[in-house]
Amino acid sequence: MLLALDWGSTHLRATLLRDGETVDAVRSADGVRNLRGRRCEEILAELCGAWAAAHPGLAAVASGMVGAREGWREAPYVSAPCGLSEIAAAAVPVPAGIFGRVWIVPGVQVQETADGTLDVIRGEETEILGLLDRIPPDGAVLCLPGTHSKWALCRDGRIVSFRTWLTGEAYERLTVDSLLSGDGSPADPGSEAFALGFDAAGAEGGLLHQLFLARTAMLGGRLRPDGVRGFVSGLLVAHELRGALGRIGDLPLFLVGDTPAAGALARGLQLSGRSFERLRGDFHSRGILALAGRLTGA
Repeated sequence: MLLALDWGSTHLRATLLRDGETVDAVRSADGVRNLRGRRCEEILAELCGAWAAAHPGLAAVASGMVGAREGWREAPYVSAPCGLSEIAAAAVPVPAGIFGRVWIVPGVQVQETADGTLDVIRGEETEILGLLDRIPPDGAVLCLPGTHSKWALCRDGRIVSFRTWLTGEAYERLTVDSLLSGDGSPADPGSEAFALGFDAAGAEGGLLHQLFLARTAMLGGRLRPDGVRGFVSGLLVAHELRGALGRIGDLPLFLVGDTPAAGALARGLQLSGRSFERLRGDFHSRGILALAGRLTGA
């Protein structure tokens, strides 16, 4: 038995696994930003204590912001290029009461040699580990959409490099209680409004000017209030793709997930004419299983 913990900033997802298959799962809003003075050990016992009692010696592996400085225990970043061996070797064990101990997975960092800029992932590395067997020998790019969209180049069973786009968070910040909220309707990637915003990324003036076009398009009658957020989504996705696709050339591209963010990027890739393959599944648990084989023998 194995307990896989996807412990991020806002939520905690716990999955109980037997022989690689999900036996049970639970989700809560007890992310690292929502601890409110409580200890991570207490939250875990409250959420998953019954599993620990039913399965003495239950092995547990956690990834995500739980390993950040503000989390349970910091698990310092591993530098890319890296693979399963390096990530597992840097995992940090922490005492965990009825669970004995929990292994916390480190994040991964990459430093651009050209300009010295640093980029990081924490949590996505585990998902990537669960996907590495899908990567062809000559390499491929994994796109993991979300609040912070990650594009990772992988080759020979290793994370070679990656880059982050703040698309999801920018969309949420820009379209809530702002001039770009419209009537509050969610973005629809299949709408004309999304395509209009996507095309607007090619207009003059840059992103800050193009964002205001959502407002003027509504005032001029080209865009209904329920399409304003869709316009902004299309515009931001277009800018992400302009930056990301220019870096990856003709490498195979895998779009991971079935979230609204993944749907928006899928539509953007279709509008761009770029080929890609969509991957859906619990790749985080697959990554935890691979790590647990090195850490606990589970």
